[in-house]
Amino acid sequence: MLSELHDRSYHFLNFLPNVADFLVQKHKETNLKVDEKSLYNLVTEADLKAESMILDEIQKNFPLDGILSEEREAIPGTSGFTWVIDPLDGTTNYTHGLPLYGVSVGVVETDSMAPVIGMVFFPELNTYYHAIKGQGAFREKKQIQVSQTKTMKDSLFVTGFPYDRNLSLDTLMQYYKSILQKSRGIRRTGAATLDLCWLAEGKFEGYYELGLKPWDMAAAGLIVMEAKGKLTSMDGNDFSIMIPSLLASNGYVHEYLLAEFEGQINRVVY
Repeated sequence: MLSELHDRSYHFLNFLPNVADFLVQKHKETNLKVDEKSLYNLVTEADLKAESMILDEIQKNFPLDGILSEEREAIPGTSGFTWVIDPLDGTTNYTHGLPLYGVSVGVVETDSMAPVIGMVFFPELNTYYHAIKGQGAFREKKQIQVSQTKTMKDSLFVTGFPYDRNLSLDTLMQYYKSILQKSRGIRRTGAATLDLCWLAEGKFEGYYELGLKPWDMAAAGLIVMEAKGKLTSMDGNDFSIMIPSLLASNGYVHEYLLAEFEGQINRVVY
């Protein structure tokens, strides 16, 4: 199986710069067409074109693979592999002219939906991250690893907010306040894949978010795991891209964070 993974990874690490270049050029346009899928949830013509480029490349070169993508219906396959695609993670950032967005391409084993390949390109940050299960995580050609920070008070965290955040605003603010009081701070980039890749290379100690989709986690989640990080759901269950909550950390502060989500708001952590 490893040779099959290397074939897919090698092909797309060489192809995805084409998608990145397209997004950069499209980002320069002043008349970008933007639609609302739902409140706060945007899609642009750039999302749709980038997705078409990726899907066409998969179907041309790996026609037996399945595909699960953000903007289209799932395509079944027979090879045992399924591609999980977010053609433009951070669409709101993109529409506001910010460079914090990425192209996320993952491959999972179809039966278990467990990630085996992860590739995330950040076109305007001029960098990319990638991993194959069991082979380590890399930023370009340099192997990366999560931070070794062991305490909450020395940790920097990052989070995101779900599109339906108005339904859970009090809970979200409770989590935010509790962790903010015990740490160096919390950041918000607006792109889950960027949050996870920066955690994987040690910029953050932990990340949490509700309301995620499989394409938010498949590629970058594997990159975190291969960088020796830890992933669970926010209630401590085993990681799955099909569970819409995620807690990712360097491992050392994981249990502290889980305790915060259990409601121990006033607990002192050293």
